[in-house]
Amino acid sequence: MLSNLQNLFLLAQADPAGAQGGGFNTLLFIPILFIILYFIVIRPQRNEEKKRKTMIESLQKGDVVITSSGIHGKVVEFKDNNESVVLAIAKDTNVTFNSSTILRKKEKEKEA
Repeated sequence: MLSNLQNLFLLAQADPAGAQGGGFNTLLFIPILFIILYFIVIRPQRNEEKKRKTMIESLQKGDVVITSSGIHGKVVEFKDNNESVVLAIAKDTNVTFNSSTILRKKEKEKEA
């Protein structure tokens, strides 16, 4: 029984009779994989970040925004050269957030 298992392991480790180097195929596959990764993951993420930055730069007082933590508030003022934004989240309740935590601007609801 033990010798049969040893033979199986030896056969599994042995190269097939017709196998050749194949190193070039592997070297060609890696750059193609990185190119696919760039177009599927990295490029869309960069585009989304650019859109978010332009949205943050275009914020004005009175805009209703949603932070990354899910807090809805109205922009009251900007501080520290637009690095921080003060949001009114309830009557007489203002909270200061980093501008980078603004996730999106809430669209104004149309009246029917």
